[in-house]
Amino acid sequence: MAFDNNVRDNDQVYTCHDVKVIVDDRTQSYLNSATVAYVQDNGRTGFRIEPHNPVAAADCGGCPSSAGCC
Repeated sequence: MAFDNNVRDNDQVYTCHDVKVIVDDRTQSYLNSATVAYVQDNGRTGFRIEPHNPVAAADCGGCPSSAGCC
């Protein structure tokens, strides 16, 4: 994963809590049904990707599933 402002023709764009996430079509298959979180812990920052968890998906951290962030 990397920060990138360029949206290409085959990219998917998701917005949740005013954060825009751009996913290319190759990476999309890895992220289907996964939860992506930006975490800051003990001075370390980064993205955490977890496989889909039906219990967690019911909440989605306050973001409606229709917004595409769950």
